[in-house]
Amino acid sequence: MKRFAIVLIILTCTAAASSFAQIPNAGFETWVSGNPSDWSTSNIPGTLINITQSGVSHSGSSAVSGVVADFSGFSYSPLIFSGSTGEGFPVGARHEAVHGWYQCDLLGMDILLVFVVMVQGDSAIGGGTATITQSTSVYTELVANIIYFSPLVPDTCIIYASISSSGGQPEIGSSFLLDDLSFGPLSAVEEPTSAVPEVYSLDQNFPNPFNPVTTIQYSIPRSGRVTLGVYDLLGREVSRLVDEVQAAGVYKISFDAAGLASGVYLYRLHADGYSDVKSLILLK
Repeated sequence: MKRFAIVLIILTCTAAASSFAQIPNAGFETWVSGNPSDWSTSNIPGTLINITQSGVSHSGSSAVSGVVADFSGFSYSPLIFSGSTGEGFPVGARHEAVHGWYQCDLLGMDILLVFVVMVQGDSAIGGGTATITQSTSVYTELVANIIYFSPLVPDTCIIYASISSSGGQPEIGSSFLLDDLSFGPLSAVEEPTSAVPEVYSLDQNFPNPFNPVTTIQYSIPRSGRVTLGVYDLLGREVSRLVDEVQAAGVYKISFDAAGLASGVYLYRLHADGYSDVKSLILLK
């Protein structure tokens, strides 16, 4: 009898640990009243719906679909938040990254953003982001590496996805499909191998999230005029970091956001016809 009780306790603890290790409704298979279960959305019942269930899935029978809609002449971005009221879901480990699969049709300078924030109590202790700038009609893996700036173990994870733009308001009609989210390992980071790079590139800032200083690295293979700016999600420039002619090379720029409010920002590099955008998270 004692042995049975011990086994039952072990199975119960294992099940509890397993429940804390999973992202609820990660494959968007279950829906209630037009919304994915365990997620909140930008839908306005009876007025505007821009998050819907799609049968074009990576696996299973459905995925979540989002589209930038026309709302009285304004762009209305699709948005999904984990948790039925956007409060996130419980976790009990320092997960390394969130993986997922996506398709997207991004118009103009639009960007698909997937954010992860790890919380302990009322404080954010880590987070990460996946920034998608290229359209694709086939399911492609995304990875949001999670950077921690506290030794604490999180008790809540918040995941959200949306379409934004580095040029102002997103384009009406830009869309995404998202499916099969999961916790997984960090993605590999390639280190520069040459003092003179062969291609243009803009790296993810580090650390990210940050408070209040972070480093942005970029590479240019030939001399030319370079601009690097930081923007809010409405496309307004909040800081111009570089605006000059630079020789070929790898550059690291320190960005001090002490005067800015916590939130998500975009940084954009322009150099000789090359342009790229990534996101950064300021958490104070």
